[in-house]
Amino acid sequence: MSDDRAQSNTWHWHEYGVGPAGEVAHACARSLTAFLAGLGCSFALILGAGILAEENLLGDPGLESAVDHLTRLSVGLLMVFVLVAAGVTAVVSYLREVATSKALVKAAERRASSRAVPAPDQVASVINEPAVALKYFGWSNAALAGVLGVVGLIVVLMESSAEGWMITVIALGYAAVMSLLGYACQQWLPRAHERRRVRIAAHWRAEDEARAWKRAKASGRGGGGKQASSGSARGASFVYLAGVVCAVGFVALLASMVMRCGTLPGRGQSECHEVYYSSFIERVLSWGFWIFAVAMPLAALLAAVGVLLEWQQRRAERADLLDLLAGPRSGSPGRELLAYHVERHTHPLARVGAALSGAGLVFGTSAYLLGQGIGLGSQEEFAVYRTEALTAMLVSAGLFLAATVGTGIANARGRELRNALMERWPRQVSQSFDSEGKAKRPNRPLAPRSNSLR
Repeated sequence: MSDDRAQSNTWHWHEYGVGPAGEVAHACARSLTAFLAGLGCSFALILGAGILAEENLLGDPGLESAVDHLTRLSVGLLMVFVLVAAGVTAVVSYLREVATSKALVKAAERRASSRAVPAPDQVASVINEPAVALKYFGWSNAALAGVLGVVGLIVVLMESSAEGWMITVIALGYAAVMSLLGYACQQWLPRAHERRRVRIAAHWRAEDEARAWKRAKASGRGGGGKQASSGSARGASFVYLAGVVCAVGFVALLASMVMRCGTLPGRGQSECHEVYYSSFIERVLSWGFWIFAVAMPLAALLAAVGVLLEWQQRRAERADLLDLLAGPRSGSPGRELLAYHVERHTHPLARVGAALSGAGLVFGTSAYLLGQGIGLGSQEEFAVYRTEALTAMLVSAGLFLAATVGTGIANARGRELRNALMERWPRQVSQSFDSEGKAKRPNRPLAPRSNSLR
């Protein structure tokens, strides 16, 4: 929304631009959520493929050995990617908070309208304790690395070795760095953040913020208004159905292996004593692998259809909202529809791309390292696929980059629509309730609490 339009006679919430760095940080944090979901799917695939290879169900000893080596290395890489993703998420979350507070300081310095109060999520970035996720990441890593370093130090003092000393020094050094990070997030970073908060609160007073909340509450007590269009129920149904199909596939696979062994191994005995059932159950158990093989691509197809339907539905909703905004006497849209479109969201295709990047990086990196001779074996089998594995890694990284950049661009372009909706039809922010049924304040106000009516 332009600066001229921001000079409204009515107090309302306004989302201020946070610049390219802030948009990228915000989009990266959202993409990493989908990336972690992709890592979770990778773990499920590793578990299923590992069971097939372990139980000799692939019908080829060479293939079973290669799959076993791939899954074992993938588990280690999965843990590394989870740690890196958690650290990057903590960093970009803090960068988003800094970018938001600096953007509000600049808006206050150029004397933005005091009636265009920063939106509640931007106020949260200024008021809430900064770098909380980064602080917890630092202290937790320091504790784990410190324990590992102390144990390693005890071991090398009892039996000295060059590798032991190297691991101990690396662990203790990492613990020291993470401790410094946790201390900085707890003692140093909040000071600059508090100085910016004071400058912002000096421009948007408690009365301004309270009036914006009062108008939103008054609007929330009104009727639901005209529904511009329905929600994305069809898309959600396809996604839920994909989850059910995926679960059925894993249950069928596990049942076909677990139910076959019906007796407990005796002392010194580990073989499986096969048990046979009625003809119907026998057919189901024999179909377990094929049910799993069919269910996985079917679940992916259903999820893709759901994502496309949601994308189509949201585009139609935005078009309806623009039509309502064009009419000076148009009725207000429905509450759920309005609440969705005044918030930032990750594009459905960006979520899919970020999730696929997580799975692609895990398996692509594992295959490439095995082809390079780094792993437990099967170098000859994977050496011929090193180019394909490297391509998969680059494509996966490109998918994550595209998801992040695309989400940032979409959110930046949608800011004008969000501001127009908040100015014309303010909505009440969802609140949680305490044990006595009283509404909890989602965030502290910018100005002192005594003067706030929120």
